[in-house]
Amino acid sequence: MKPVMINVDDLGLSEPVNEAVVLLAQMQRIQATSFMSQGKIAADAVNQLHQLNIDIGLHLDLTGFQAKASLKKILFSSYLHLLPENYLSDQINQQLDKFEDVINKKPIFIDGHQHVHQFPQIREALIRITEQRYGKSVGIRSTKPIQPDLKAQLIYHLGGKRLDTLLQKQGLPYNPAFGGVYDFNANIDTLELKWNQWLSAIPAQGAIIMCHPAVPSSTWQDKIKTAREREWQWLSSNAFVQSWQEQQCYSINWKKFSH
Repeated sequence: MKPVMINVDDLGLSEPVNEAVVLLAQMQRIQATSFMSQGKIAADAVNQLHQLNIDIGLHLDLTGFQAKASLKKILFSSYLHLLPENYLSDQINQQLDKFEDVINKKPIFIDGHQHVHQFPQIREALIRITEQRYGKSVGIRSTKPIQPDLKAQLIYHLGGKRLDTLLQKQGLPYNPAFGGVYDFNANIDTLELKWNQWLSAIPAQGAIIMCHPAVPSSTWQDKIKTAREREWQWLSSNAFVQSWQEQQCYSINWKKFSH
């Protein structure tokens, strides 16, 4: 049996994303979700996720709602150590404060929108503030790939290795492996193939697979809206359930990584 946590990123981005998270939680298709604390979500939806025992973490955001610069500029600035320490501390603390106000709990874990949480300067500030606020009780997501493809490997090498080393040194919880990376251009058949590959590659220690579903809607736009709706189609399908069962997967939450 393979221990798997499916995590929906971008909770709070839009109502169709929020709706997808709640519905998938009700169908027991997901185990966790990452909340963009500058976004919006109804209190009823938060309560439903708590009742369904979904782990909710902070989706640290420097390039979405909080975009002061492009992802490329944030990446280059972090590697050149040009990001002001006060800016990083303020952003992390403000987003954690807002998270607690909206979700009514501390985060179970923290990850990053476009994986910014693993970049130089950002990862060190995040670890320091996480420990100051929560001790060693809050996990941080590793991007160590279960996939051999170039994009997944590139993401991990843009700070993920060093993040894992720091998390291990500090004794903070983190997942041993990570999947779900693709170019968002897959049709439903290709998406099914990718999910079968990810689920088949889950290590014995377990892994997180990220996803970005949204229910179909004409009320909003997003760069990957079509991919989000296709992911919803897949995750809500009977074919997904069949794949899950054939790959002998079982659900886990962040407590699995806290020991």
